[in-house]
Amino acid sequence: MKICLGGKSVLCLAVVLAFITSLSVCNALSTRSQEKQAHKMHARLAKYPAGILLHLYMRDGTETTGKLGALSDASFGFTNSDSNFKETHTYSDVTRVEKGKEYIGEGSSPRHRFLWIF
Repeated sequence: MKICLGGKSVLCLAVVLAFITSLSVCNALSTRSQEKQAHKMHARLAKYPAGILLHLYMRDGTETTGKLGALSDASFGFTNSDSNFKETHTYSDVTRVEKGKEYIGEGSSPRHRFLWIF
């Protein structure tokens, strides 16, 4: 039995192999960029003392505010200010960190008082 592969079959096979190879390369690049982002977030969070109020922006688009807990190599502790539950997040889940602002009471905001001297 003789099997003859036409030019189109060989071309399709080559395209499929190239696609599979590019997927593995893209996955490796994505993993490398996530590791770089994780190291970056670890360095940023290490600058803050434990117990400071932070606002975190997560990779899935959510935001959360709470107090920073203990840092480890792969993750960090975080106490959510809304639910008061302790959570553990990985550094790669966080995209941005901002220092939180504590204001007590609804509608409170920072107020600047000026003294006018005439």
